[in-house]
Amino acid sequence: MTGLLVLGTAALAGVVPSCSGDLTLNPAVYENFTDTLQIWAASGTPVYLPSAYLIASKRAVRLDQLTYFDFIYDITPEGEHVLLPLGAVANTGRTTGNPGLLPTTIPFDSILVAEQTGYLTTDTLRIRVGDTFYARSQVSSSCFLGIPYYAKLQVLGVNDEDRSLWIQVLSNINCGYRGLEPGLPKK
Repeated sequence: MTGLLVLGTAALAGVVPSCSGDLTLNPAVYENFTDTLQIWAASGTPVYLPSAYLIASKRAVRLDQLTYFDFIYDITPEGEHVLLPLGAVANTGRTTGNPGLLPTTIPFDSILVAEQTGYLTTDTLRIRVGDTFYARSQVSSSCFLGIPYYAKLQVLGVNDEDRSLWIQVLSNINCGYRGLEPGLPKK
């Protein structure tokens, strides 16, 4: 039994750095930064253009190369611009841990920490230039805590001619952190 106790204690060493009894996170190692990128509508555009965003990799992704993503951009037949979390497009088979979006009236630069609840995971969200959202990833296997990563995004512009969307996004891929400011997160 002693061997099991030692192994358990070693496994906790990455989460509990001292004997104080408080659970703390390992120091953040990935810097947060704001990126501006273009995403094309999932329908009516060539398949080689990225139509989705994956928070864990901080990039726009092509739908023909991945079976998972956090949200996609599309234009409805009525011409409305929309974002759809994974659960609005496909049945994930999960009742929890799905990626989601949460609209907010807080300006992009004023969002400092991600919300933990209230994310829309199966809804189509109509968007306009200037709209701001919190974003939550699916539960990532690269986060040993089994929790999602968080991001914030703002719609910067749409182009109806080439069916694309411009967004600015800041993704925090530090396991257990929700801080959404540039630099190494502290929260």
